[in-house]
Amino acid sequence: MSRFKKFNEMLFESYCKKSVSNAAKKERQKKAARGLMEQSLSELTDAALYGVVAKSGEVEQPEEPCQIFYVQEMNIPVYEPELSKALSYLMPKDREIILLYYFKGLKDAKIAPLASMSISTVSRRRRAATKRLRELIENTS
Repeated sequence: MSRFKKFNEMLFESYCKKSVSNAAKKERQKKAARGLMEQSLSELTDAALYGVVAKSGEVEQPEEPCQIFYVQEMNIPVYEPELSKALSYLMPKDREIILLYYFKGLKDAKIAPLASMSISTVSRRRRAATKRLRELIENTS
């Protein structure tokens, strides 16, 4: 076998190994990302657990239906259906800012490092998101 053929075989072999390695790495990253999004049953609120069970028809819905938003490793329940629907239309970062500000009572200075933004950006996005929420709620009413 000539040196050129040996070189091409080695090159092809290294390409295949790198491709398989990258594919395995990508799958591990997907699995890790999915693990961050999943919650154990012990972390779910009673309302969320009732909602899961009620879909199977075993238990009635809780008295006050709510939507749970998961933000910064916290569950934030929203009991108003119109508000939760409007919140779901916001961009994820804007929704996070609104939930942390209005539902958790955090100030812009506390939200900024959590959202990896400057304080002025958080303030500007909060005001714009609040305006957008008002428009969404008024349009559904």
